[in-house]
Amino acid sequence: MTNPAAAIKMLITYAICIPIAIFVGYLLTNPLDYGTLGFLGLVIALIISPVFIKWHYPMMVFGMSLPAYLFFLKGNPQAWQVLTLLSLGISIVERAMNAEKRFLKAPAMTWALLFTAGMAVLTMKLTGGFGLHTLGADTGGGKKYINLYLGIATFFALAARGIPPAQRKLYVTLFFISGAFGFISDMFPFLPKPLNYINLLFPPSGFSMADVGTISSSRLGYLANSATAVMIFLVARFGLRGIFSLAHLFRLVLFFGLFIISMMGGFRSGVAGNLLLLGIVFVLEGLYRTKLVAVIAVFVLIAGCLVVPFSRDIPYNIQRALSFLPVDVDPMARSDAEASTEWRQNIWRAVWPTVPSYLLLGKGYALTSLDFESMGTDTAFKLSAQVDASQEGLAISSDYHSGPLSTLICFGAWGGISILALMAGGFYVLYRNFKYGDPDLSTVNALLLAIHLQHIVTFFFVFGGYDGDVGYFARIVGFSVALNWGVRGPRPQAANLQRVKPLQPQPLPRPLPA
Repeated sequence: MTNPAAAIKMLITYAICIPIAIFVGYLLTNPLDYGTLGFLGLVIALIISPVFIKWHYPMMVFGMSLPAYLFFLKGNPQAWQVLTLLSLGISIVERAMNAEKRFLKAPAMTWALLFTAGMAVLTMKLTGGFGLHTLGADTGGGKKYINLYLGIATFFALAARGIPPAQRKLYVTLFFISGAFGFISDMFPFLPKPLNYINLLFPPSGFSMADVGTISSSRLGYLANSATAVMIFLVARFGLRGIFSLAHLFRLVLFFGLFIISMMGGFRSGVAGNLLLLGIVFVLEGLYRTKLVAVIAVFVLIAGCLVVPFSRDIPYNIQRALSFLPVDVDPMARSDAEASTEWRQNIWRAVWPTVPSYLLLGKGYALTSLDFESMGTDTAFKLSAQVDASQEGLAISSDYHSGPLSTLICFGAWGGISILALMAGGFYVLYRNFKYGDPDLSTVNALLLAIHLQHIVTFFFVFGGYDGDVGYFARIVGFSVALNWGVRGPRPQAANLQRVKPLQPQPLPRPLPA
């Protein structure tokens, strides 16, 4: 016999879906505009909303490092930005409907991020407001504000729930391995024509078919980033102790192969940053007290014996990446690297004298129409002799390639206070989780603390940008909070046992007289 409840449910489904299908079909017969696409996107979002409601958190964690752009949305936002908004919104609704679903607490980081958000809003109000040229506004620069605010939101989205112990390995994989998809941007010249549509999600790099014959000298930056992402994932999964174990030679060979590929981008900062990161992990894992020091010393000696005599025969990109070391490389590679350094130094020397005038109130990210027009003439690593370095395109758009300058000029001393508070608060959270966290998370916690310390050094001395680095610090700390279910401390049981005095032997009572 037919189930009446199932029949009514089926009729309601048909009553909703059939009119929507007819209306969508009518819209598709007309030329597509943003209004039509917006309505279609809303319909699709409603249809797949159960998927987002159930799986929004792992999707957001996977999207944190995914170098994809949602080309079908206005402004081509990055995937992590949209996924962060969706996940945080769903988490807030869940918290409002269920009092038991509380956000994890990390006050040191929370107050630093709230201060950053308030300081940025006040600066924005006093320096031209918020505007997007892509939406037809006269004032630009709003994209950097969006990047900053969504970077702050990543911490709260990640801290919305704790990761169950049984799913830790899955989430560590999702968080670190998603960056490996960046190589697709460099593969555009080699993909068959039907597969070129994938580069709508992963925009192609500057590498073209004309460079196929000189692939060794092409800056394969996305491929290098992918190799670095997989390399860091191996460290998160096995630790340096597990990678350099002679019982797993495949891991060791794969690790060194990825390290070599990571130099194909030709970035000296990438090589130096990776070496610094691995050095910090080496110390945090306590490997300097083991025999592994001798094993790594032998590998370094062998690598040096192979690189030094044949340094001119290795690919041009790798020579450029190694040009900061005392090795003999192609003069063109060294000159190219030095020209990039000189370009940065020219901007730093030109804009540093303006820092005192911005200490009380930074200039913010607002761009006038005149600023926006002048940016298009000179935004690459080159500078005309007639143009002052402070008026170069990237400098006008606040891309100083310097963490301190991007902080002090755009947000003044208040920005400096906020970034120092984020660094200190993040270190406090990560160090406590590293010291007091579960033993099963010791490898991941050591890596997260090492990434935080390495990025602090990079921010001050190599390369940095306030709007992006705030989100980077928030992302690393937020993931640690989710893995460790907050900020860990000494175990109460151990603390109580230390306070208890040892029992003293008591004399036996005397027998009563008969």
